[in-house]
Amino acid sequence: MKARFPGKCPECDGEIKVGKEIVKNSSDAWVHKACSDVEEELP
Repeated sequence: MKARFPGKCPECDGEIKVGKEIVKNSSDAWVHKACSDVEEELP
């Protein structure tokens, strides 16, 4: 999913910019896709 609002990644403390790919981590927080601790399920 692409970020619709700016924010801060709780995993790396980096800025989440509008339009960047984000995902929810295991703590149900929005993080950068690269910072996620959840494995993507592939079909």
